[in-house]
Amino acid sequence: MPSSRPVLYVFAISHYCEKVRWALDYINIEYELRHVAPGVHREIAKKLGAPGTSVPILVSDGHVVQGSAEIIDWAEALAATTSTSLIPAGPRDECLEIERRLDEVAGVHVRRFFYSEALVDYPETVKPILTKGIPFLHKLLVSWKWQLIRKLMIKGMDLGPEQFEDSRRVIEGELDWLDGLLSSGRHYLVGDQLSRADITAASLLAPLATPPEHPTYQGLELPPRLATDVLAWEKRPSIRWVREIYRQYR
Repeated sequence: MPSSRPVLYVFAISHYCEKVRWALDYINIEYELRHVAPGVHREIAKKLGAPGTSVPILVSDGHVVQGSAEIIDWAEALAATTSTSLIPAGPRDECLEIERRLDEVAGVHVRRFFYSEALVDYPETVKPILTKGIPFLHKLLVSWKWQLIRKLMIKGMDLGPEQFEDSRRVIEGELDWLDGLLSSGRHYLVGDQLSRADITAASLLAPLATPPEHPTYQGLELPPRLATDVLAWEKRPSIRWVREIYRQYR
């Protein structure tokens, strides 16, 4: 085990950061949580020597790990001698393939879907949750540079009305896929235990399911078009499953 607790840098609002937090909690790895401010996170990543600028970033005994899947890989290796694992005994490749698809498709489009309305048309609903848990001086900095931060986020994530509709179509396709996986009545996406595929699916779809057990989304204010779609999807098997997985394991 590391000589001191690992440090995990996150955005409170990020569903990828929630994925990592949940996995570390489930594996029983203690860590120090540090919320970072948008914009400031780039300076932190550079200072830490991370290869990119995104969060989550984990630092343990000088070792820097960046990205949700990569941090879970690190956690799995650390916990290899314990009985807690997020990899099913049999279908390992299937588990990792489902996780990869969720990371690269659902996670990306849920984020663009949300921000394309919230950040573009209702930015003041986003700022409180983006700055949740960050130091007071960083909150002041975000308030001072909010319009610039917002502009950079809109450009960096390719946000707008057309992107909203495009991501909405992709999300519906991914929900159809997950509904199909669950149609046999299975409780887990892979195998007979909670896996990193389940945590990934539940975490990345949490902005659409807003489960009460989520550490951040209880107060999430959805803009009107997005709220209408979320209401229309709430009885889908995949969305009901997300809420149930949160209720049981988070």
